[in-house]
Amino acid sequence: MRIDKLSLAALEGTLRVYLEAPERIPVLRMLHEDAGRVRARAERLASLVGGTVEETVGRVGGGALPLAELPSFACAIEETLAQPLRVGEPPVVGIVRDGKLLLDCRTLADDEVYEVASAVAGARA
Repeated sequence: MRIDKLSLAALEGTLRVYLEAPERIPVLRMLHEDAGRVRARAERLASLVGGTVEETVGRVGGGALPLAELPSFACAIEETLAQPLRVGEPPVVGIVRDGKLLLDCRTLADDEVYEVASAVAGARA
């Protein structure tokens, strides 16, 4: 089997972005972000929603057993908001642990903090 010219051009363009501008790829940007910036984002979200900041560990990888771990920070809010946030618009998915809902801020962009805070306010209403 041989690849056609259009597919080859698309593959080349994708690989150039990986090499020349990895910060344009959201997953790579999240993997390499400094934990201090993640903490600052968690603090900003916590101040907007009345939550607390908790240190967490993000797991990276596919399949049933992601093995790589990254230090991260989450905004902890009341567990009862898990279901309303999941079915809301936009859906917000967190991790329920120890009676709290943890919203990991490594997976949020800076400009998404206010959108998540608005979703939390809507879920509480």
